[in-house]
Amino acid sequence: MRPIATTNASEAPRAPLWGHRGSCARVAFTWTVAGGIAGGGVLVGVLTLSGAVSSGFQLLAAPVLFLVGVVLGIAHALVLGTVGRPVGVTRGGAIGRCLLGSLCSVPAILAGWVVTAGISLTAALVEDFSVSVLFLSGVAWIFGVAFCAWAGLEGLTAARRAVERWPESRAGTVLTAGILVVSTAVLVRYPPELLDSGLRLNGVGAFVVACAITLWFGLPLVVILLRYTHTLFLPHSSGGEVGS
Repeated sequence: MRPIATTNASEAPRAPLWGHRGSCARVAFTWTVAGGIAGGGVLVGVLTLSGAVSSGFQLLAAPVLFLVGVVLGIAHALVLGTVGRPVGVTRGGAIGRCLLGSLCSVPAILAGWVVTAGISLTAALVEDFSVSVLFLSGVAWIFGVAFCAWAGLEGLTAARRAVERWPESRAGTVLTAGILVVSTAVLVRYPPELLDSGLRLNGVGAFVVACAITLWFGLPLVVILLRYTHTLFLPHSSGGEVGS
């Protein structure tokens, strides 16, 4: 028993964001910062480069969408980090690690805003090309995309764990994918106007919005429906895997 106690003691001082049990904290850390960069920087920068919006829109929208992205990033990270927690981590422990990861991300949020501001220089390139501005904007784009990619990898790992823990994963995956396909087809066929701005969704925008609809509405509905069906028709089957 002594070697086991020594191992646990040696693992205790480790940084909370690293290691197998730090996965929940890493999801919260990366998604909080990446949400702001993706919303205020990458999204608006792509719209500006594509000519969908003016450069002035980017300068005005970047701060607002950065804050919105941070809030959405925290909300999604709490859910994903909890349902996609590693084996051996309780629900309460996962929530605590997610909150810790979000707290640790506060300094990184400030750095993320600097990156977002650098991406916003894309608007200046559209108006008046400059080598120095191109360099600063390019560095910001590299860091921003790299951080979002890191968040994506952490999210995929957590999502895989969540699917493995989900008893109705096969049926749920099929139904969720069907909602995504139908939502995308409808939005492509009938693209809505964005807030009376005269702008309408293109194919990429339709897919992004369809993903949001599927994630926020479709997936929870599928989970509730399958869980109710599972309880109704198989009341004595074990569902302990979900809460582990």
